[in-house]
Amino acid sequence: MQGLETIIRKAGTVLAVIGGVAIIAMMGLIVADVALKYLLNDPIDGTTAVVAAYFMVALVFLPLAHVTLTSGHLYVELFTQKLSERQLRPLFSLNGLLILAYLLFIIVFTLIEAVRRTGEGEAWETAADLMAVWPSRWLLPIGLAAMAAVVAVNLFRHWRDRGDKPEAGGTEPP
Repeated sequence: MQGLETIIRKAGTVLAVIGGVAIIAMMGLIVADVALKYLLNDPIDGTTAVVAAYFMVALVFLPLAHVTLTSGHLYVELFTQKLSERQLRPLFSLNGLLILAYLLFIIVFTLIEAVRRTGEGEAWETAADLMAVWPSRWLLPIGLAAMAAVVAVNLFRHWRDRGDKPEAGGTEPP
């Protein structure tokens, strides 16, 4: 199990780095587009489409596993803040199961959509030409599956340890 956790942790980090590269590339492209527009009156064709189809999707969905690993999600403890650790254990399990079920549901449907759009060769029209956007459809199931793997490992660890100590990363608050 330790080896699987290491692989999932490294995959989450790699996906987060790719998301970070996407945000830097997006900033560079936008700066170049604006500069060329105002300096040479010749903006870069398809900037908006590339940002919307690739960069924004990558920076939102790819880092989800890393955010889950580092307990970066928001937790609202309005109704649970006064509960003891013993009372919270079943809620942590239920929370983890609900998150996992929801992620699996979304993964299935984004995967179906990615396959369909790949088969169609989905492309968006830009000012100059058509731009293939079907590859970006695969970023959603990849990012969501990585997050689901983190939640599943944390849930398993929580059950294995019998909830003796709350673990960060998707099934319980820090």
